[in-house]
Amino acid sequence: MDWSKLRVWGDIARRNATLAGHKPAFVSARGSVSFAEVNARVNRLNNALAGLGLGHGDRVAILSRNRPEFFEVYGVAKSALVAVPLNWRLAAPELLHPLQDSGPRVIVAEPNFTPLIDALRPELASIAHFIVLGEATEGWTAYEDLLAGAAVDEPRAEAEPDDALCLSYSSGTTGIPKGAIITHRGALNNCRAMIEDMLGLTQDDVGLAVMPLFHVGGMWYHLFPSFASGGTTIMLSEFDPRAVLAAIQERGVTQVHLVPTMIGALLDQPEVCSMELRQLRTLYYAASSIPLALLKRAIDVFRHCGFVQSFGSTEAGSVTALLPEDHAAAIRDPARESLLLSCGRPYGGAQVEIRDFSGAPAAQGSIGDIAVRSDRIMAGYWGNPAASAQTIVGGWLYTGDLGYLDSAGYLYIVDRKHDMIVTGGENVYPREVEDVLYQNPKLAEVAVFAIPDPKWVQRVAAAVVLKPGCTSTAEEIRQRAIERLASYKCPKTILFVDSLPKNATGKILKKELRRKYADWSTFGTGD
Repeated sequence: MDWSKLRVWGDIARRNATLAGHKPAFVSARGSVSFAEVNARVNRLNNALAGLGLGHGDRVAILSRNRPEFFEVYGVAKSALVAVPLNWRLAAPELLHPLQDSGPRVIVAEPNFTPLIDALRPELASIAHFIVLGEATEGWTAYEDLLAGAAVDEPRAEAEPDDALCLSYSSGTTGIPKGAIITHRGALNNCRAMIEDMLGLTQDDVGLAVMPLFHVGGMWYHLFPSFASGGTTIMLSEFDPRAVLAAIQERGVTQVHLVPTMIGALLDQPEVCSMELRQLRTLYYAASSIPLALLKRAIDVFRHCGFVQSFGSTEAGSVTALLPEDHAAAIRDPARESLLLSCGRPYGGAQVEIRDFSGAPAAQGSIGDIAVRSDRIMAGYWGNPAASAQTIVGGWLYTGDLGYLDSAGYLYIVDRKHDMIVTGGENVYPREVEDVLYQNPKLAEVAVFAIPDPKWVQRVAAAVVLKPGCTSTAEEIRQRAIERLASYKCPKTILFVDSLPKNATGKILKKELRRKYADWSTFGTGD
């Protein structure tokens, strides 16, 4: 692929319509749409919005599960409009912030979400047009009617490489979500790096889009690399382990992006070991850490598949890659098994430095702030120059994660900086404690976090989910952990829960646990 000819998002759509026009771009429960049809529909949408008076930089929000139209709305960037994908799992008060912050003039929504938006209408002064992905109803124009009345010609307005393509709102694990400005240049650079340097995608690949497209994981993986490579993408509206396995087997899926909780759900299906899944070439996993036991089990079950781990973020794009050959080397040689705990080395021209708490480069092997520099980081936060300046310093983006680099340049994530626990003056990294707790065969899920303590300032607490049919006590769990950890790292409070709070990608929301269990007096003082 000649990337020198691709400057903006629209170049990809036009190129694929010319070179692979009749090939299916997307296959969903609603049928198949070709690359030529995608480009034509994107043109109609851009021209329709121009007819409504939208111009350069105006925002178009979308609230929908995965479907081809979601991709089309991202395509408003073709005429320098800006897509704003929304998390459909948010409650009305949570949706209000990104809608008011981004100030879209248009919102596109699936029918089941229109009541949610209607309830917010009095507070959505910027939105002039409400478009529904279904039949027209009072106050809502049908998406297909809008397209039917528009020209199929290429839109007159054109984006520039440094224009905003979309505003991607972070999951809000650290507070109020901020809109990361993803430019055409940054998105295309990320796309090129993933296709050529990490995943090796070709037009013969069949991808499975099960990660939500409002999330950067779905966007980075399916919005650009899978589409740009000319391969076909199978779309599932949301994750269901049986549906995913069936799609892999019946649709000839060669590439899939899953988060660790999804991988665990697949492995828990009784039929997984008897299914014919040899055509699956790459299983790409990211978004959160994975227990070593789960990863080794997955490598054993999907033994014909290459595994790729990656570290990145909404703000930084994709940064590192632990490639299939790294996984294979770690499995072959027990002395290198710890490599499976790494998220790989920087790729595609990205640079990673570990900074100490003064901002200076840290010594090799020392834990510090992970800073990233590449041609694919965000341009900044929408309408928030202060947060932008705090996050991007001298061209280096501070990810908010703590980690270290080994002598071979492999990056190891220790934890989110805001999740670190300081108890009695000692630093405790929750991930280290979680790795030990996950070795307990009775525990299905674990989250370690801080709760206030009158003596130690912060106390290590663990919320645990038992495996079906298992029983245990807090003391039993603590005693097993203290054999493997310093006493100050061991959880002083064990909370048995039915489930852990998660965001749309399966990432555990520790801020919810901290908020729920903030009253230390409920649990005693510990030892």
